[in-house]
Amino acid sequence: MKDTLLVIFLLIILLLSVVITLYYFYNAIRLLFSTTKKAPYIPSFDRQLKLMRELGLQEWSTMVDLWCWDWKALRFFSKEYWLKELDWFDINLYAILKWRRKNKRQNFQNIKLYRKNLFKVDLKKYDYIYVYLWPTQLEIMEDWIWENKKEWARIISNSFQFKKHKPIIKIKNKKGIDTIFFYE
Repeated sequence: MKDTLLVIFLLIILLLSVVITLYYFYNAIRLLFSTTKKAPYIPSFDRQLKLMRELGLQEWSTMVDLWCWDWKALRFFSKEYWLKELDWFDINLYAILKWRRKNKRQNFQNIKLYRKNLFKVDLKKYDYIYVYLWPTQLEIMEDWIWENKKEWARIISNSFQFKKHKPIIKIKNKKGIDTIFFYE
């Protein structure tokens, strides 16, 4: 009888392990090709972040990251420029919980993560807006960003340009390719 209960108990644990593994696998695939973003996740590369040192952002400013999933850019801006408030918005609860935990472990107190639709964010509260999105996403968001930002707010786009607006600064990578775009 004890052996049967032990086998049943072990089978239940095995089944739970499989279910949990499948759940995390499902979420990883779902995040990779998120239907809400219409783009796969692309990590921020250190070489691109280092190029942003040339931007000379004002310390004690505010910044919003409009969906760069790993929030690596916000950590960079927090360390590099001492920005007083850095906010990140996403509707994906899994991402929010994951990065909040990492945020707390790494002691980034000025970075706040919110579960909210990007298009409901009040951009007028931010001095800088950071985007790392595919050109099709930038095209969808371009008018909304310019209509809703502070008049003097600056926009930083990693890797891709907006179609309707011209950047005031373009930073090239080592290969001479425009990589960082800074807009008024």
